[in-house]
Amino acid sequence: MDTPDWVRWAFCVFAAVQLIFVYRDVRLLRRAGPGRRTDPWLTVGDSTVGVVLSVGLALGSFDVLVGAGAVLLAIAACRGIRALLARRAAKPAPAADGGAVSTGE
Repeated sequence: MDTPDWVRWAFCVFAAVQLIFVYRDVRLLRRAGPGRRTDPWLTVGDSTVGVVLSVGLALGSFDVLVGAGAVLLAIAACRGIRALLARRAAKPAPAADGGAVSTGE
């Protein structure tokens, strides 16, 4: 890919800013309890792959773009599936009487 120099520098700055978010996410991961680490791990992975993607775009590497994009897609799919399962688990169970509402008579 032929990218202008100012765009390359913009991607480098963006990658540096993303490193701050990776540091913050790692700190949150370390504070998470033993049974609650999957979501923070996915967040750290998302941020880290974002840094790799930004550096790959800055270097103009199509291979890094394809590889990091695939990993980012897998992480997004895992997060989406976890969100759907959490929403399904949070729904209240239907009433035992079939959901009929009394009319107050």
